[in-house]
Amino acid sequence: MTLLEVAVVLICIVIVMALLLPGIGDGRIHARRNQCSTQIKNLGLAAIQYSVAKDELPGWAMEFGHFGWDPETETVLSPLVDPSADSPEASSQNLSPHRKIGTWAVALLPWLDAQPTFEHWTEDRYPILTRADGATSGFSGQGFHPLAAPNLAIMQCPTDPTQSEDDGRNSYVANAGVFFPPRDMIAGQHAIFHPDGTTKTVSFAESMSNEFGAFGNQVSARLESSAKDEHVPIAKPIRLDDFRDGAGNTVLFSESLHALSWHRSGFVNDEDLIFKNHPDEVFYPELSRFTNAMVWHGVDWSNGKKPRELHRINGEHELTMHMQMSRTNAADLARPSSAHTDGVNAAMADGGTRFISDSIDHRVWQSLMTPRGREPISEDAM
Repeated sequence: MTLLEVAVVLICIVIVMALLLPGIGDGRIHARRNQCSTQIKNLGLAAIQYSVAKDELPGWAMEFGHFGWDPETETVLSPLVDPSADSPEASSQNLSPHRKIGTWAVALLPWLDAQPTFEHWTEDRYPILTRADGATSGFSGQGFHPLAAPNLAIMQCPTDPTQSEDDGRNSYVANAGVFFPPRDMIAGQHAIFHPDGTTKTVSFAESMSNEFGAFGNQVSARLESSAKDEHVPIAKPIRLDDFRDGAGNTVLFSESLHALSWHRSGFVNDEDLIFKNHPDEVFYPELSRFTNAMVWHGVDWSNGKKPRELHRINGEHELTMHMQMSRTNAADLARPSSAHTDGVNAAMADGGTRFISDSIDHRVWQSLMTPRGREPISEDAM
């Protein structure tokens, strides 16, 4: 072959590679998005199965029992032993009595092929906290037992680049309904702008009705600032039969780049769940509505206002791709976000999935989050 012929062959090879490489990259992107869609679909199916078994959907915060507490005699047990430890007898120095407060994800574990982890949460003989070496730390929360907070593949979107958790990594959030400020949670009320254009003043209990969302609080506890006999309201049972806008038009789960570990309710660490004399000493995790769930932020449409960019799906995307959730920004970041191009995967109450464009009309998105909002939603609106 002459030098010219060799050069022509090399140029042809370069051109072919240039044409093929973008296709290979696009294929990987679509494969990851499809894998994420499959995982979130399984979360939706697990919630439906839970609803069939329990006749209600799980809550954004739930209690799964106690460790080191005898409910019959109402006394703290001694000594405390971790049966799952390599040396159960020597484990007592790292253990304290505690309440097992977790998230909706813990409740769905039996339907996500994670029964052993679920039993660690629901059997009182096992602790979910331990200060032994190997426990979680940092963004995952300090002191959680490694067997209570493993990394589950189904809870991690393969495109999520912000997995800063040590254990219990999570990419998904549940529909917790309307935004309600923590400062108004017990005695106060909060005025919300409904997607239908009306303004309503609701209490915390009313904000958890099936008119506004699918998941509610199921933990009976006090806020740190409340009286001893004053507990946070518990949501009335929310069932799929209550969804009057159509199961296919109601969101159960979506993606989030900022969700806390799937097991960690609010920003609780080990010291937040430990009690000395009685489980009622443990306070309600007041930010749990935002850390593993999403809310819709009301907008006064009648005055021509627009939603804050941060509250939109993938709002301020370049900024939030690298932002970490904190106590100060949790309420703002409790909305869908993903590393996918142009939108997020969402699981619907009929067991299906949809890819929701981040350019969707904000009123349509609010309507998709309200099971009984009675707003008509057309197919082309999404």
